[in-house]
Amino acid sequence: MRIEHINHLDRFLELRNEWNSLRPGSGSSSPALTHQWFSAWLEAFGNGSNLSSLALFDNAGAGEGEKLVGVAPLRVLKARYRGILCSQLRFLYNRHGPRCCFLIRAGYENCASTLIEELLELPGWDIVVLENIPHDSYLYAFCQKLVPSRQHACLLRKTTSSTLLRITGAWDDFFDSSPRNLKRSLRTKEKRISTLGRMTIEHLTDSASAASIMPSLFAIGERSWKTRYGRAIGSKPESREFYSLLADAFGRENCVSIWLMRINDEPVAFEFHIIQDKQVLALRAEFDEKYREQGVGSILDREIVRSLFQTGFKEYDMGGEADFYKLRWTDEVRDHSELLVFGKSATGRLLSMIEKGLVGPVKKVVNPLRA
Repeated sequence: MRIEHINHLDRFLELRNEWNSLRPGSGSSSPALTHQWFSAWLEAFGNGSNLSSLALFDNAGAGEGEKLVGVAPLRVLKARYRGILCSQLRFLYNRHGPRCCFLIRAGYENCASTLIEELLELPGWDIVVLENIPHDSYLYAFCQKLVPSRQHACLLRKTTSSTLLRITGAWDDFFDSSPRNLKRSLRTKEKRISTLGRMTIEHLTDSASAASIMPSLFAIGERSWKTRYGRAIGSKPESREFYSLLADAFGRENCVSIWLMRINDEPVAFEFHIIQDKQVLALRAEFDEKYREQGVGSILDREIVRSLFQTGFKEYDMGGEADFYKLRWTDEVRDHSELLVFGKSATGRLLSMIEKGLVGPVKKVVNPLRA
């Protein structure tokens, strides 16, 4: 086994094909863990961070050379945590991603521990923050053992639960079995929309079409409630760049999936998804606030779910939090946790005291299910 520290973008880009043969665990995969995703993330959000990823190689045998068997997508940055300026070792991750994880080749499940041990030996960090680790991953299984036994002070706590719809059977049977209040609500909203004029829905899956439609998505975002909080798809230049890069990268493989609703030719709602292995990952859903009462977002989501049933998809990961409107479609969730490891520096020890002595008790009171 050999571990390589990936500190330069050129070397990172060379790993694309092998990277995409890896999985986070339990046979699971996610478009948000592909090399295309991380490449777009680095280009849009990488300023201010130093690439510090780890790649684990195994000699496959005489004449076969080395093969990539594990990666830890990491960066180092100097930033404030709980108001304290410190050196942080983090995933290549922010709120635009649904989850992050190590990726491991099948048959090398124990390599998560090798990568963890290596990253803890990296110099200069005050805190390690590994966000939104999926509970069905090799990394999470190892983290559960790490917390009580590691020499470093550690904390593993639940973060998000995203909604997951397993697509089985026929659409008509699924919808007929849906809650009556959902069907009643959709009928009401459909009638309201019908009074406004002609409704159309476009579905775009290629890079050229996606590029042409991105300005419409940004415009809808500017008219959505999210823009008040700076969280719309186009609120920040780096966000615009990121989703444009995703649309291009995944669109070249017809794996971007953009749904756009128009009323009388005016764009009023959209959803931005990416696809892998018959799995759909929802990233953004925004609508024009002017059409809130008409429920344009709900009607668009129904048409999307119907299409996924009718075109043979297996899984619809609705991303984000398990919001009430998503739980009307399914009650299954995918849980995530974050791992915090505190360094032995004075700053690391201070952060440990704050997180365990102050933040932890408050979280137990405010949200006991996540504490």
